[in-house]
Amino acid sequence: MSNFRFGRNTPKEIDDSITNITPLNTKNSRNSIWRQFEKFCGERKYVFDGNTSTEKLAFILKDWGYNMKKVDGNDYKEAVIKTMWNVTAKQLQELYFNKFGIKFDPFVDLEFKGSRNARDAKRRNLQIQPEKRKTSSSILTLEEYNKSLKIYNEDTPDGLQKMFFYVAGLELAWRGCEGVNVTIKHFKEESDNCGLPTGRIEYNCIFSKTAQGGSHKLTDSKWLATNTTDPRICPVRLYKKMLSKRGKHITTDRLFLTPNPAWREPSSVGWFKNSPVGRNEMGKWTRTAAEEIGIDIKKKKISNHSLRSTAVSQLAKAGVGEEQLIKITGHANTLSIKPYLQLDGDHHYQMIDKLRANSTAMEESNNKSTNCAPSALVQMSKNIVTTSPSTQTPVNYYNCTIINYNS
Repeated sequence: MSNFRFGRNTPKEIDDSITNITPLNTKNSRNSIWRQFEKFCGERKYVFDGNTSTEKLAFILKDWGYNMKKVDGNDYKEAVIKTMWNVTAKQLQELYFNKFGIKFDPFVDLEFKGSRNARDAKRRNLQIQPEKRKTSSSILTLEEYNKSLKIYNEDTPDGLQKMFFYVAGLELAWRGCEGVNVTIKHFKEESDNCGLPTGRIEYNCIFSKTAQGGSHKLTDSKWLATNTTDPRICPVRLYKKMLSKRGKHITTDRLFLTPNPAWREPSSVGWFKNSPVGRNEMGKWTRTAAEEIGIDIKKKKISNHSLRSTAVSQLAKAGVGEEQLIKITGHANTLSIKPYLQLDGDHHYQMIDKLRANSTAMEESNNKSTNCAPSALVQMSKNIVTTSPSTQTPVNYYNCTIINYNS
């Protein structure tokens, strides 16, 4: 046992630990953006030293915000402009504090208001061009989602993984790239207070062998629950089947593995190779399935993130409130889920019907008290209702209860 009550980690070790929690793709993105900014400043003959005033830095960021371009000279998409400017401003802020002890805040200080306005003006100009607007991944209708599930054969390595990904990706509202980094350590079978299994599997991306969340988790858990209505798409069953197909030669913790082409051979080591599925390969799964069932992926943006958008939109359609929705998405506030709330035709009809029903009820109430004729708006609504689909049959989003989350 150590003679020291407290840890003995050095400042360098602490800094290294802080650095290590930043994902590699984030580091690469930051470095790439800074290299482009340095090239821009080199062409403009801008110099950064302790004598450069904050007014000059504000001018540089103003110039950069409006004039950044791709290598081929074309404009970025409007959302990229915001990301690149924000990342650059943050790195410039860190550089001047660490190297020269100079403090400023490009995101708040009045001196940098023109810089922020130049960034926003550039974005507004680009939003006029459809090809430069940010477009969210389209949602799948329930019919499209169910048709996609039917193309997978769970008795093959590829089909089993894609089927589980499709079910879990929806029910856990995974981000587009989340499945790539999922490991078996992120899942654990839940037990009740008596130690008996509940039949649910808890998912939390901070689980590890030594620390399974602790008393105060950094992120809320989500659960996969048994689907008794349709066992074919039961996420618990599919997950356990995937684990049963991991041979003894598998040493990686990653959940989704590269299928073994020779899995049918008697001498084969098993269904999967000892290597994870590549990011680019996995990124095609939802789009490929959509194309296979006849969705025009040139007109409709389909990606793995579509499963997340579908989950949020369908839950909202079923009446789940925004405060509950962010429990499953993991967002910090309800404003972040606005882009996911995409309305389909059925949802729009349902809302219009409620509006018409409320208007009719109010008008009838007024008629009883005033004996006035119905207004033209209400009469028109009644006429439309008689010629338009007015009642949509409620559809159970998941076909069963499959998501539970902390209140």
